[in-house]
Amino acid sequence: MKATASSKVKPKTKASKTTQHSPKKATNTKSKTQSPKRHFPAPWSLTGEGFLFPLFGRKSYNSEMAFLDEEDRKSYKGGLGSLMLVNYERSDVGPYYELLYIPGNFEHKDTNYKRITRIFVSSQTSVDEGIRNWAIPKERADFVWKKEGSITKVEVSRDGKTFFKIKIRTLGFNFPVSTSILPYVLLQKAEDGSKLSTAFIGTGKGKFARIESVWSDETIFPDFIKGGGMKTGIGASPFHLTFPVAENVE
Repeated sequence: MKATASSKVKPKTKASKTTQHSPKKATNTKSKTQSPKRHFPAPWSLTGEGFLFPLFGRKSYNSEMAFLDEEDRKSYKGGLGSLMLVNYERSDVGPYYELLYIPGNFEHKDTNYKRITRIFVSSQTSVDEGIRNWAIPKERADFVWKKEGSITKVEVSRDGKTFFKIKIRTLGFNFPVSTSILPYVLLQKAEDGSKLSTAFIGTGKGKFARIESVWSDETIFPDFIKGGGMKTGIGASPFHLTFPVAENVE
Protein backbone atom coordinates (compact mmCIF):
# COMPACT_ATOMS: atom_id res chain seq x y z
CA MET A 1 0.00 0.00 0.00
CA LYS A 2 1.46 3.35 -0.93
CA ALA A 3 1.78 5.96 1.76
CA THR A 4 -0.23 8.52 -0.18
CA ALA A 5 -3.03 8.04 -2.63
CA SER A 6 -5.57 10.27 -4.24
CA SER A 7 -8.83 9.27 -5.88
CA LYS A 8 -8.40 5.98 -7.71
CA VAL A 9 -10.56 6.84 -10.66
CA LYS A 10 -8.56 6.22 -13.82
CA PRO A 11 -7.82 9.40 -15.81
CA LYS A 12 -9.88 9.86 -18.90
CA THR A 13 -8.11 9.01 -22.10
CA LYS A 14 -7.57 11.77 -24.57
CA ALA A 15 -10.10 12.06 -27.34
CA SER A 16 -8.84 10.59 -30.58
CA LYS A 17 -8.08 12.96 -33.45
CA THR A 18 -10.71 13.36 -36.15
CA THR A 19 -9.97 11.12 -39.11
CA GLN A 20 -9.19 13.08 -42.29
CA HIS A 21 -11.16 11.91 -45.32
CA SER A 22 -10.02 12.25 -48.89
CA PRO A 23 -12.04 14.91 -50.74
CA LYS A 24 -12.48 12.46 -53.59
CA LYS A 25 -14.43 10.06 -51.38
CA ALA A 26 -17.94 10.55 -50.07
CA THR A 27 -18.10 11.03 -46.30
CA ASN A 28 -20.61 9.03 -44.28
CA THR A 29 -22.43 11.65 -42.19
CA LYS A 30 -24.32 9.09 -40.07
CA SER A 31 -23.10 8.89 -36.47
CA LYS A 32 -21.42 5.68 -35.45
CA THR A 33 -23.39 3.31 -33.27
CA GLN A 34 -22.05 3.48 -29.72
CA SER A 35 -21.21 0.22 -28.04
CA PRO A 36 -23.44 -0.58 -25.04
CA LYS A 37 -22.08 0.39 -21.63
CA ARG A 38 -20.45 -2.47 -19.80
CA HIS A 39 -22.13 -3.52 -16.55
CA PHE A 40 -20.67 -5.35 -13.56
CA PRO A 41 -23.43 -7.47 -12.01
CA ALA A 42 -23.29 -9.01 -8.54
CA PRO A 43 -21.74 -10.88 -6.89
CA TRP A 44 -18.64 -8.76 -6.36
CA SER A 45 -15.42 -9.87 -4.70
CA LEU A 46 -13.38 -7.11 -3.01
CA THR A 47 -10.12 -6.96 -1.06
CA GLY A 48 -8.29 -4.17 0.70
CA GLU A 49 -8.16 -2.41 4.05
CA GLY A 50 -10.65 -0.40 6.04
CA PHE A 51 -12.13 0.77 9.33
CA LEU A 52 -15.46 0.22 11.07
CA PHE A 53 -16.55 2.36 14.00
CA PRO A 54 -19.86 1.47 15.69
CA LEU A 55 -22.55 3.90 16.70
CA PHE A 56 -25.67 3.56 18.81
CA GLY A 57 -28.00 5.74 16.84
CA ARG A 58 -29.32 8.86 18.49
CA LYS A 59 -32.77 9.22 16.99
CA SER A 60 -33.04 12.94 17.74
CA TYR A 61 -29.91 13.66 15.67
CA ASN A 62 -30.12 11.06 12.93
CA SER A 63 -33.77 11.66 12.14
CA GLU A 64 -32.83 15.19 11.10
CA MET A 65 -29.19 14.96 9.98
CA ALA A 66 -28.59 11.44 8.59
CA PHE A 67 -30.21 12.17 5.22
CA LEU A 68 -33.44 10.28 5.87
CA ASP A 69 -36.57 10.79 3.81
CA GLU A 70 -40.06 10.73 5.30
CA GLU A 71 -40.41 6.96 4.92
CA ASP A 72 -37.01 6.46 6.57
CA ARG A 73 -37.99 8.61 9.56
CA LYS A 74 -41.11 6.57 10.17
CA SER A 75 -39.25 3.24 10.07
CA TYR A 76 -36.04 4.38 11.83
CA LYS A 77 -35.48 2.63 15.19
CA GLY A 78 -31.95 3.69 16.12
CA GLY A 79 -29.75 0.96 17.55
CA LEU A 80 -26.45 -0.31 16.18
CA GLY A 81 -25.04 1.42 13.10
CA SER A 82 -21.59 2.38 11.90
CA LEU A 83 -19.15 4.62 10.12
CA MET A 84 -17.00 2.83 7.56
CA LEU A 85 -13.95 3.94 5.60
CA VAL A 86 -12.59 1.53 3.02
CA ASN A 87 -9.66 1.34 0.61
CA TYR A 88 -10.67 -1.31 -1.92
CA GLU A 89 -7.39 -2.28 -3.53
CA ARG A 90 -9.15 -4.79 -5.81
CA SER A 91 -12.78 -5.09 -6.86
CA ASP A 92 -14.89 -6.01 -9.87
CA VAL A 93 -14.74 -2.37 -10.99
CA GLY A 94 -11.12 -1.73 -10.03
CA PRO A 95 -9.64 -0.01 -6.97
CA TYR A 96 -11.54 2.77 -5.19
CA TYR A 97 -12.13 4.43 -1.83
CA GLU A 98 -15.37 4.56 0.17
CA LEU A 99 -16.91 6.49 3.07
CA LEU A 100 -20.35 5.47 4.38
CA TYR A 101 -22.78 6.08 7.23
CA ILE A 102 -25.34 3.66 8.66
CA PRO A 103 -27.46 5.39 11.37
CA GLY A 104 -28.86 2.14 12.80
CA ASN A 105 -31.90 -0.07 12.24
CA PHE A 106 -34.92 0.45 10.02
CA GLU A 107 -38.01 -1.68 10.47
CA HIS A 108 -39.76 -3.31 7.53
CA LYS A 109 -42.58 -5.77 8.13
CA ASP A 110 -41.51 -6.47 11.72
CA THR A 111 -37.87 -7.10 10.75
CA ASN A 112 -34.93 -4.80 11.45
CA TYR A 113 -32.46 -4.00 8.68
CA LYS A 114 -29.47 -1.70 8.33
CA ARG A 115 -29.56 1.05 5.73
CA ILE A 116 -26.77 3.11 4.20
CA THR A 117 -28.14 6.64 4.08
CA ARG A 118 -24.97 8.45 2.99
CA ILE A 119 -22.09 7.06 0.95
CA PHE A 120 -19.29 8.47 -1.19
CA VAL A 121 -16.85 6.57 -3.41
CA SER A 122 -13.98 7.63 -5.66
CA SER A 123 -15.16 5.70 -8.74
CA GLN A 124 -18.05 6.71 -11.00
CA THR A 125 -18.37 3.10 -12.17
CA SER A 126 -18.80 2.05 -8.53
CA VAL A 127 -21.49 4.74 -8.18
CA ASP A 128 -23.43 3.53 -11.21
CA GLU A 129 -23.15 -0.19 -10.48
CA GLY A 130 -23.76 0.19 -6.74
CA ILE A 131 -27.08 1.85 -7.48
CA ARG A 132 -27.91 -0.66 -10.20
CA ASN A 133 -27.02 -3.83 -8.26
CA TRP A 134 -28.04 -3.03 -4.67
CA ALA A 135 -29.82 0.37 -4.71
CA ILE A 136 -26.99 1.78 -2.58
CA PRO A 137 -27.20 5.60 -2.96
CA LYS A 138 -23.55 6.16 -3.86
CA GLU A 139 -22.16 9.53 -4.88
CA ARG A 140 -18.71 10.33 -6.24
CA ALA A 141 -16.10 12.28 -4.29
CA ASP A 142 -12.32 12.72 -4.17
CA PHE A 143 -10.25 11.03 -1.48
CA VAL A 144 -6.81 11.52 0.04
CA TRP A 145 -5.79 8.45 2.04
CA LYS A 146 -2.46 8.73 3.87
CA LYS A 147 -0.96 5.94 5.95
CA GLU A 148 2.10 6.55 8.12
CA GLY A 149 2.90 3.67 10.46
CA SER A 150 -0.03 3.20 12.83
CA ILE A 151 -1.70 6.45 11.73
CA THR A 152 -4.17 6.74 8.85
CA LYS A 153 -5.50 10.12 7.71
CA VAL A 154 -8.39 10.42 5.28
CA GLU A 155 -9.85 13.53 3.67
CA VAL A 156 -12.87 13.51 1.38
CA SER A 157 -13.85 16.40 -0.88
CA ARG A 158 -16.33 17.31 -3.58
CA ASP A 159 -15.92 20.09 -6.14
CA GLY A 160 -12.65 21.04 -4.44
CA LYS A 161 -14.28 21.48 -1.01
CA THR A 162 -13.28 19.17 1.86
CA PHE A 163 -16.31 17.93 3.78
CA PHE A 164 -14.87 15.10 5.89
CA LYS A 165 -11.57 14.58 7.73
CA ILE A 166 -10.50 11.84 10.11
CA LYS A 167 -7.31 10.71 11.86
CA ILE A 168 -7.18 7.10 13.05
CA ARG A 169 -4.60 5.17 15.09
CA THR A 170 -4.45 1.36 15.07
CA LEU A 171 -3.53 -0.35 18.33
CA GLY A 172 -2.28 -3.66 19.68
CA PHE A 173 -2.10 -7.09 18.12
CA ASN A 174 -3.75 -8.73 15.11
CA PHE A 175 -6.82 -10.93 15.47
CA PRO A 176 -9.25 -12.54 13.01
CA VAL A 177 -12.37 -10.55 12.10
CA SER A 178 -15.56 -11.70 10.42
CA THR A 179 -19.00 -10.28 9.63
CA SER A 180 -20.46 -13.41 11.26
CA ILE A 181 -19.76 -11.72 14.61
CA LEU A 182 -21.58 -8.52 13.61
CA PRO A 183 -23.98 -9.44 10.77
CA TYR A 184 -25.16 -6.54 8.61
CA VAL A 185 -28.23 -7.11 6.45
CA LEU A 186 -28.89 -4.05 4.32
CA LEU A 187 -32.29 -3.00 3.00
CA GLN A 188 -31.92 -0.30 0.37
CA LYS A 189 -34.65 1.48 -1.59
CA ALA A 190 -34.52 1.53 -5.39
CA GLU A 191 -35.84 4.44 -7.45
CA ASP A 192 -38.83 2.37 -8.58
CA GLY A 193 -39.88 1.89 -4.95
CA SER A 194 -38.69 -1.70 -4.61
CA LYS A 195 -36.56 -2.72 -1.63
CA LEU A 196 -33.37 -4.73 -2.09
CA SER A 197 -31.84 -6.78 0.74
CA THR A 198 -28.16 -7.70 0.80
CA ALA A 199 -26.13 -9.53 3.45
CA PHE A 200 -22.45 -9.00 2.66
CA ILE A 201 -19.84 -11.45 3.94
CA GLY A 202 -16.35 -10.44 5.05
CA THR A 203 -13.29 -11.92 6.72
CA GLY A 204 -9.85 -10.56 7.47
CA LYS A 205 -7.14 -9.67 9.91
CA GLY A 206 -7.97 -6.87 12.34
CA LYS A 207 -6.63 -4.56 15.02
CA PHE A 208 -8.33 -2.20 17.39
CA ALA A 209 -8.54 1.32 16.01
CA ARG A 210 -9.21 4.66 17.68
CA ILE A 211 -10.38 7.96 16.21
CA GLU A 212 -8.01 10.73 17.29
CA SER A 213 -9.95 13.44 15.47
CA VAL A 214 -12.94 13.60 13.13
CA TRP A 215 -14.80 16.45 11.44
CA SER A 216 -17.53 16.70 8.83
CA ASP A 217 -19.54 19.40 7.10
CA GLU A 218 -22.98 18.32 8.29
CA THR A 219 -24.66 19.71 5.18
CA ILE A 220 -22.91 16.95 3.21
CA PHE A 221 -22.12 14.16 5.69
CA PRO A 222 -23.44 13.48 9.24
CA ASP A 223 -21.37 14.22 12.33
CA PHE A 224 -20.46 10.72 13.48
CA ILE A 225 -20.01 11.62 17.15
CA LYS A 226 -23.27 13.56 17.38
CA GLY A 227 -25.02 10.63 15.70
CA GLY A 228 -24.01 8.32 18.54
CA GLY A 229 -20.58 7.24 17.32
CA MET A 230 -17.89 5.54 19.38
CA LYS A 231 -14.23 6.45 18.93
CA THR A 232 -13.01 2.86 19.30
CA GLY A 233 -13.55 0.43 16.45
CA ILE A 234 -11.76 -2.08 14.24
CA GLY A 235 -9.25 -1.67 11.47
CA ALA A 236 -8.98 -4.57 9.02
CA SER A 237 -5.94 -5.13 6.82
CA PRO A 238 -6.20 -7.14 4.73
CA PHE A 239 -9.83 -8.19 4.35
CA HIS A 240 -11.91 -10.00 1.76
CA LEU A 241 -15.52 -9.01 1.16
CA THR A 242 -18.24 -10.62 -0.96
CA PHE A 243 -21.29 -8.61 -2.00
CA PRO A 244 -23.91 -11.12 -3.24
CA VAL A 245 -26.88 -10.65 -5.53
CA ALA A 246 -29.56 -8.57 -3.81
CA GLU A 247 -32.95 -10.05 -2.94
CA ASN A 248 -36.14 -8.18 -3.69
CA VAL A 249 -38.12 -7.80 -0.45
CA GLU A 250 -41.87 -7.27 -0.78
